[in-house]
Amino acid sequence: MADAISKNAALLWDHAANKPWLLTQKPFRVAPRVYYVGNTWVGAYLIDTGDGLVLIDTTVFETTYLVLEAVRDLGFDPHDIKNILLTHCHVDHSGGVNQIKTISGAAVWQSREDTAFMTQPANLGLGDKFKITEYPVDEYFDDDKTLQWGNVSIKTVLTPGHTPGTTSFFITVPDDKGSSLVVGLHGGVGPNTMTDEYFEKFGLDKGLRQRFIEDCDKLKAVHVDIAIPSHPAHGDLMSRISDAPMDYSPLVDPTEWARFLNIRKGFAQQLA
Repeated sequence: MADAISKNAALLWDHAANKPWLLTQKPFRVAPRVYYVGNTWVGAYLIDTGDGLVLIDTTVFETTYLVLEAVRDLGFDPHDIKNILLTHCHVDHSGGVNQIKTISGAAVWQSREDTAFMTQPANLGLGDKFKITEYPVDEYFDDDKTLQWGNVSIKTVLTPGHTPGTTSFFITVPDDKGSSLVVGLHGGVGPNTMTDEYFEKFGLDKGLRQRFIEDCDKLKAVHVDIAIPSHPAHGDLMSRISDAPMDYSPLVDPTEWARFLNIRKGFAQQLA
């Protein structure tokens, strides 16, 4: 199974680097005011706050144009992106920051921990496959302060493991009935950076893996109406969406968040 996963990852990396159009995904709505604008490999989410657009993650440099096309396809203007929030600094999530910041002038948000980790060898493992450019970080997440734009609020939670500064988001958005829904996005659950070999190769603390396991249990206590992943495959996102791109109702499932975390926690425990 591990070999099959490795081969699939290699194929996706090859497509992203050399044939990015093969990863095209039509945008769709995952929650009120929240839209998927990523590709079939890496997620990116657009939030219409009513006070400017927020983009969570940018995908790699080579597929950034797909993000911009998806934003336009939804009827939005990329120039209206006011804030870019990064789940973590790996190039598959941050590679397009400079392109989108240049177009929009958006402020870039990231954890302090990953800002320190950005230039370390452990973060540059895909540098031989994808263009890596340094990007400015304008603002740091503060888990004690909820971000508020328009009528959308975003609570950040530091959830290290996949990287030292991986950050998860709890996004509260109003629905059409005057109530609100909570969208949960774990910032990074890939077990590929939580193996003993990885920790030893880059001199990282194996405690990151244990912290990830413990945080999965803590995060399950948070009520989440709609669970979305940073990579669509990690949360079986594509199998859960509706055939109608603006119908997010199939994703409303308060049990999915705990199920998702239990699965990812299990992978990490196997590595331990």
